[in-house]
Amino acid sequence: MRIIQALPGRMRFEAGVPNSIELCVAEWVAGSRYRQSTTILAESGGAPLIDVDVYRRAPVKHLTSVHIGYTIRKLVMARRYELIVSQQHVSTTAIIAELNSDVPVILQTHNFIDPPQRGRNAWLKNRMRQWEFGRLAGMTLISEATLRQFEIDWPRVTVPRRVIPNGFDFSAWRPAAQREKMVLVVARTHETKGILEAAQGVRTFLDKFPDWRATFILSDQRSQPDYFSAVVETLQPCGALAEVLSGLGFSEVKRRTELAAISIVPSKWAEPFGRVALEAHAGGAALISSGTGGLREISGDAALYLTAVTGPAIASALHQLASDAALRERLAREGTQRVRRRFRLTASIDELEPELAPVCQRLDDFFWQTVVNTHKRPKGAAVT
Repeated sequence: MRIIQALPGRMRFEAGVPNSIELCVAEWVAGSRYRQSTTILAESGGAPLIDVDVYRRAPVKHLTSVHIGYTIRKLVMARRYELIVSQQHVSTTAIIAELNSDVPVILQTHNFIDPPQRGRNAWLKNRMRQWEFGRLAGMTLISEATLRQFEIDWPRVTVPRRVIPNGFDFSAWRPAAQREKMVLVVARTHETKGILEAAQGVRTFLDKFPDWRATFILSDQRSQPDYFSAVVETLQPCGALAEVLSGLGFSEVKRRTELAAISIVPSKWAEPFGRVALEAHAGGAALISSGTGGLREISGDAALYLTAVTGPAIASALHQLASDAALRERLAREGTQRVRRRFRLTASIDELEPELAPVCQRLDDFFWQTVVNTHKRPKGAAVT
């Protein structure tokens, strides 16, 4: 099966600084049985993220979605692709589908789908969005949480859909057997991530447990400089026991995750998936989680869930884990086992329940099912 993976505008699929969507596509393609027959459509750039066929299009200032759609049309006519997979952008994917009506198009989502609009002209915009969904041969959602919300928001949309989470390559992860008494928080600098509350809880915790220390690894601190400063100021009384770092590469974040005894994911908003929680489990840390959105799908029973995202609640959870080594070790062990079973990209055996099959296998199967079923039904019709 010949597949085009279409990246949105400005995505270059370069080895230097890939974003999360490009990383996901690279992991999926690398583990797919269709790797040798897949082409990545990306904007002009440097060396590709992985060794795969990449077709580079020239950047344009206007009508990027239309340009992508016509570029794909030329490729389909020249190379006879059988499936088009488009990332995240509903409107762009619908345009691709409209311009390539003889090839099934799947939308892969990485976040919650925007709900219907309200207010002036909302009726027309929502009808347009329903039309866009109707162009699709299928769509994937990243978690049961995003699926549930989509079906609440868009009950009349019947496009075939399936939950396929982001997979994870565990091969390079080496959790340390002896864990450091370290609390780790890795997050984007934003108030919805609960970082300030985590800092408040950590400060209270370190007052009573001075043999522990804490590390906050924060990205995108320039987006909310005042919030970042508030986090730093909150931790200042901890002195050398707490540090706030930024600009670290993935390898260093991974190294610290493999050493930390406890990791906190205190998100206040509904996380669509929760890759930071998955990485905490992969690294062997005991996890304290808010459990919002898709976070409980990641951790199941292998996390200590907060009763509320507040400083006192976080301090209490830290106190509980620091005081109970057996609980801490059990959560760490069960969390690692759970994510390695449920979220691995590939596996060497196939004698598994369908819901526990490797992520790439589930994705490939959905691709194949979509191609077969599209020839039997109109676009947008439900698969029974």
